Amino acid sequence: MGYVIYDRATTLTKGKYSYKTHAAAQAAITRWSRTWYQERYKPLYPAVAESEDPVYVYGIAEANHFRANIEKTVTRTNLMSGKEYTESANTPLHMSPASETYWSM
Repeated sequence: MGYVIYDRATTLTKGKYSYKTHAAAQAAITRWSRTWYQERYKPLYPAVAESEDPVYVYGIAEANHFRANIEKTVTRTNLMSGKEYTESANTPLHMSPASETYWSM
């Protein structure tokens, strides 16, 4: 059991890390927010919206709950057969029949 950080709009996970505790995941988002503030928001104050702050963009969920209830599925076309199928939005390219990488291994 662990916690994942995901983009609230697309449900794509941020990185390939799973955090042991909710506090550890929250600390990672806080670090990203501080970096974002120093690099993007502070120098470009009027041009950047605060809604781009990682605190508002990312969410945290327990891994099993995320996979069962939150994660979106996408419809893709199998590269070899041409048939459509659905898969997780977080499926890596090397594991997706819709990519050339999958078929060239």
